Amino acid sequence: MKEFAFDPNDKETLSRLRKMPVFDAMDIEYLPKVLKQAKLRRYSTNEIIIEEGATDQLVYFLILGSCTVEIEGMEVNIISNLGDVFGEMGIIDQKPRSATIKAERSALCLVLDGSFIERLEGIDKMAAQALFYRIFSEMLAARIRDANSKILTLEDQLEDLSVQRPSL
Repeated sequence: MKEFAFDPNDKETLSRLRKMPVFDAMDIEYLPKVLKQAKLRRYSTNEIIIEEGATDQLVYFLILGSCTVEIEGMEVNIISNLGDVFGEMGIIDQKPRSATIKAERSALCLVLDGSFIERLEGIDKMAAQALFYRIFSEMLAARIRDANSKILTLEDQLEDLSVQRPSL
């Protein structure tokens, strides 16, 4: 992994970040305040970004590349879209990581340490908390909808298998 400082005054990069759903709702004047806490990290193919069971408060925003999500060694998802966010659950509940995230191919991520929110004061702290919790709530709701859809599909498949099973 190679880490680079993020320049919050880089207008071109800020413009790209504003295209990410997670940042498009953020006030253009507030965005540099949040992003001055960020780092850019480049990961090589198959490099572990997050390890299942680890604890930290880092949240990742995919800029380039793709990553696999593994739980107990089994691939369960691929992260590949500009602005895809992962690692946010560690900020919300401070529990160990529930999955391993690996760079499927070279990946570039914007990385924020969620503990920066605790260092803010007054209205800045409240605004950051409200914004991130809204964003994370929307993301988690989408993931729950997706999980529910997969559960229904699996239940249908299980039912089909039980109907096809010959009785003894």
